[in-house]
Amino acid sequence: MLKRILTAIVLLAVVLGTLFGLRQLSLFYVDALILICMAIGVYEMCTAFKAAKYRPMAIPLVIAVLGIYPALWFLRETGIVAVIAVCVMVALTIFTFDHKYELKDFLATAFILFYPIVLLSLFFLINGKTTIGDNPVNENYGDMIGIMLALFIPVFTDTFAYFTGMAIGGVKLCPEISPKKTVAGAVGGLFGGMAASVMIFLMFDYYGVFDNMSNVHVLALTTNLYSSLAVYLTVGLVGAVVSEVGDLAASWIKRKAGIKDFGKIFPGHGGIMDRLDSILFVLPVVYLTFAIINAVG
Repeated sequence: MLKRILTAIVLLAVVLGTLFGLRQLSLFYVDALILICMAIGVYEMCTAFKAAKYRPMAIPLVIAVLGIYPALWFLRETGIVAVIAVCVMVALTIFTFDHKYELKDFLATAFILFYPIVLLSLFFLINGKTTIGDNPVNENYGDMIGIMLALFIPVFTDTFAYFTGMAIGGVKLCPEISPKKTVAGAVGGLFGGMAASVMIFLMFDYYGVFDNMSNVHVLALTTNLYSSLAVYLTVGLVGAVVSEVGDLAASWIKRKAGIKDFGKIFPGHGGIMDRLDSILFVLPVVYLTFAIINAVG
């Protein structure tokens, strides 16, 4: 337990130091951290599939990891679609002419292209870019607000679920997937997600804690403070639900692959994918929230 707590403190220090220190110098530092996580996450997923007797193809996955950020820089969302389309075509070409690969190997490769690569690439959009070359970008997909929603909703959901489940116990949620999770814990996690969103609402919309920080562009969710709070609560609730689903999905992948953790990079916490499982599911919620806000003006 002590090792797990110490690792969590170090992880929190790295994340907060990157967000409130290095990010103030350049948005690229956050992007660089995400790229590192993406590369390690792909490796861990390949290892998990190999444990389940699949053979993911290295070439299309390497192309995706190396190409997704430059394509995103110049083409935004179109760049993600283009790179993944090319990588699927490459994987299908390899499958067609190299007969050591079976259909399940091609499908495993395609799966890894989406989980974690596509889902995690949304973090780049949320982090934000002020220019593409010399052209300004008007869309705001959350900036620091979006980053904190994507990070803290899963953390609060997991924390509230853990302590609520420990305190109340009761009916198991999905014993065949994760024997320790309870229905009470899952309900507690929903309140955790909403608590995180309220905390972020207070920091940004109500008190304006980060208004004077560099590289922080605050986007009002609505023109009214109370309706903004309603949006935050909705995002917190939906984010908590998908966060718990993401955690269960990762647990089921590990169970089917016959592994305990995706990796061992974090003592007591497993690998990168063990830390990203819930975040990957919350990222689309955050991205879509701000995409809708952009669309309606």
